[in-house]
Amino acid sequence: MSANSFRYLPLDPERREIRILALQPGVFEEPLRCSIATTDLDTSPVYNALSYVWGDPSSSNIPGNTVLLDGHPFPVTANLLTALRHLRPPAGAGATALWVDAVCINQQDLDERRHQVTMMRDIYASAERVIIWLGEEDAETDVLDSIPLLAAQSRHQGVDAKLDQRLVDLMGRCAGFFLGLVDRRPWFSRVWIIQELAMARRDPLVVCGRKSVSWSTLMKAWSFLARATFTEMGMVRRKGPQGGSQKLPEGDLSGEGLEERGGGDVEVLGMIKIDVLDDLYRTIKSQGGESLRKLLMISKTSEATDPRDRIYALLGLLKPDALEAHSEDVIIVDYRKPTSEVYADAMAYLFAQGDGPYYLSYAFLPGVSAPAPYIPGLPSKARQPDLPSWVPDFSRQVTGKATRPSGDMFNPPAGPGASGAGAGCKNGKRLEDGRTLQIEGLFVDTIEQVVPLGTTIDAYIAQLPELESLASAARQRPCRLGSSVAPLVEEFKGKEPLWRALVANKRFLSGYDPAPSSYETAYLSLLNQSPKQPKLDGETGRAQPSDYEQCLRARAGKQSFFTTRNGFVGTCVRDSRKGDIVAILFGSPVPFVLRPIAESIQVAGSDRPSYLLVGASYVSGIMDGEMVDELYCEDLMDSTTFFIR
Repeated sequence: MSANSFRYLPLDPERREIRILALQPGVFEEPLRCSIATTDLDTSPVYNALSYVWGDPSSSNIPGNTVLLDGHPFPVTANLLTALRHLRPPAGAGATALWVDAVCINQQDLDERRHQVTMMRDIYASAERVIIWLGEEDAETDVLDSIPLLAAQSRHQGVDAKLDQRLVDLMGRCAGFFLGLVDRRPWFSRVWIIQELAMARRDPLVVCGRKSVSWSTLMKAWSFLARATFTEMGMVRRKGPQGGSQKLPEGDLSGEGLEERGGGDVEVLGMIKIDVLDDLYRTIKSQGGESLRKLLMISKTSEATDPRDRIYALLGLLKPDALEAHSEDVIIVDYRKPTSEVYADAMAYLFAQGDGPYYLSYAFLPGVSAPAPYIPGLPSKARQPDLPSWVPDFSRQVTGKATRPSGDMFNPPAGPGASGAGAGCKNGKRLEDGRTLQIEGLFVDTIEQVVPLGTTIDAYIAQLPELESLASAARQRPCRLGSSVAPLVEEFKGKEPLWRALVANKRFLSGYDPAPSSYETAYLSLLNQSPKQPKLDGETGRAQPSDYEQCLRARAGKQSFFTTRNGFVGTCVRDSRKGDIVAILFGSPVPFVLRPIAESIQVAGSDRPSYLLVGASYVSGIMDGEMVDELYCEDLMDSTTFFIR
């Protein structure tokens, strides 16, 4: 936004200078008057930092949406104008010192933006208090007055099943408030708020219109509700030791083993983001930072006005020594860089840290990044231009509220996964052309058949006999990978039934737990069901679909079934095709589908084949590291260097 007649005085880039806004007192309806002054963070200035959502940028062009800044009109968005009115001190009081990014940073000066963004961690950490502005009051915000009462209940070891009826009624009202909080309040969708909250040195103040409550009080009340209200609805699950989860028994409201804040080992399905933010807030306080891989996973549903901020907004949350630890791939804030280059920088940094292969398995699994893979020339739903195929489009917001890395049904399996003994290795680097990833792995096989799964659960179930037939025929194909390898490959091919492969061997609604043997019965029931059977109501007529059927439903229309030349079977991204290859990239828990392309790459004076990364896959029989541990580590198979563009 432009500053009309107001002119910024430049900040000294050699010092840690910032601007502080002095919000002058007045009554609510009066025009807002402010002054602005430059100060140095090293002098420990006293101010509060505002965490808010800009809102519709065009609203700053509406006449009247201005503040007087040193006597000059300065346009602001409607949401910021409202926030400043509510935060303005009353007439007769002293001015309030605030740091507000839209006013205190010259947004038109790209060099200043870069300099201030690199200081953002310190700006919020140095503030006397971080004020979270959620917006104006609505019909449900009256419950904020009662939040401290619920928070006080979290001190009890368990939840009294014979609660006072008044408290029960209050819990009902607060449950509605919390369940709608993330959807109604855009603050929760903004990527910058993660850092602004996490870096607060004191308990942040949450403000909604004329009502306010501390962040810790809000979280204690939420934790109490998560145990007391949502357990009996089947929405609360206890987190397992490896990140998996299981439903709490009905009536189990004991809270046994809960962390001090009152809810550390339970999560509410479908309402996770507020919990994740608080987890991160406490992690930053105890550990000083987090890895970029985890931050990207946590923020996968977050939005940014500038797509480059999907990366830049997270840099201040890295552990203080993280950026220096891998100086060859350090991420430098530069708003002159195209978005594609910023995203490639982020992936190069992840590979330098040893997190690249794992993050690829997360970012490219079917249904996580997008229904369609990122391949030039194929439909991509407005993918950022010029991105290499191995670089995710971080600007594409993932739908859904579950943001825990362990909570997504498409996450990699427990244990080392397909990489086996190579699971923890540091593997992969970006070449000097800035677009090519060089990475080591194993060639698994070439895809022979691809069958896109039905787009509805009925269509998918009708395909099951065909898939069984294709899988059986494929497993009869002889292995031609060499006489020393063939016997073991034949063993791998026959070790897992198809019903496990179709659900990636995972339990419904569990990030890591393997599919139970009881799923076989459900699968056989679906397999034997006539597709011509009359339907009752809705899509399938099955009033109570099994957990196994729910697993299939989640994959319908998003994946394809495939077989390979040497008889492997599995599932892959929907647009995989015959002639693609399957490869294990050391360090990744899942194999990948790669597409050979005509363009070769010159390495050490010779032409090497190159590939596009199509997406992740599940290959039956090799998902526990069999090929790495029993073939590669026993010198029966050589590794391959892949060049991915």
